[in-house]
Amino acid sequence: MSASVLVEQHFVEQIQRAIEHYRDLEPQHIPVDDPETPELAMPNRLAYALGWVLASAVVGSRFQVAAIDVLPVYHPEHGWDRFLVTRRVSCALHADEPADSRGVLWLGEEDAPVFTIGDSVRLALGTLCRTEPAEAIRRLLYAVPAPRLRQGNHAGCLHTRATAYPTIHRVVTDLIVDYPGLIAARELFIDDQQVDGAYHPLYLATGAKLTGWTYEYVQLVYGDQIAFLRTDGKLLTYEREPGTWRTVGELPLTDPAALRARLAEVLRLDEAAHPADATAGEGVLEEREAAEETS
Repeated sequence: MSASVLVEQHFVEQIQRAIEHYRDLEPQHIPVDDPETPELAMPNRLAYALGWVLASAVVGSRFQVAAIDVLPVYHPEHGWDRFLVTRRVSCALHADEPADSRGVLWLGEEDAPVFTIGDSVRLALGTLCRTEPAEAIRRLLYAVPAPRLRQGNHAGCLHTRATAYPTIHRVVTDLIVDYPGLIAARELFIDDQQVDGAYHPLYLATGAKLTGWTYEYVQLVYGDQIAFLRTDGKLLTYEREPGTWRTVGELPLTDPAALRARLAEVLRLDEAAHPADATAGEGVLEEREAAEETS
């Protein structure tokens, strides 16, 4: 029964903050007059934020033991309208699985988010997130299948290499629920040719080794600010000023508050908008800046 599934309190708190910050926001559509800037398009902005929290709960529970990831999907007509529950890109031994074989979190349906597995499972979670957030998470975790991994060499798989990914996912979600307008993507295309006179920053940061489709990074976009955080947490590439990119390592992966502060810093998030949340990690950030000045 779902009652036996444990739910961490920080996921409940994230749902509560998401409702507070997103409940009055209207859907955003792809602008006809500016089709090149569609990043904020989504049928239900509250469902988008709630989807990230539910996805983070699944990743925290299933990623390392069952290689299950939850990927946000951008539809060319609807925007961010679903999450795929999958292990197709996180485990090389399961790369032949259909992308939606472990389920889909729909964001544009009635009472969204709605979790489905084909025609056999349909779990509406929108109202439940508002009334009983812990129960919403509990029912989703109970419903997400987590069969054993295939036997074989998993050394090169993302679920083996990126042990910090659940923490990264949790921190990214934490920022999304507090900052409407912050968008995160997991499916990226790295062109090996210049676009608008410049190479992709990850193409340069990896010494031209990373090309084509990749799921190795989380792309964060907030206004004009862009950052790329590798899923193992070992590299962060961001734009210091227009046209100038920097890649750093040694991120505070064991301290979620400090990692949040670091990402907020590089994305230039307006922490003053949510002063109660801004205090988390503030001292860590000040100490790091002081250390950099004396080094």
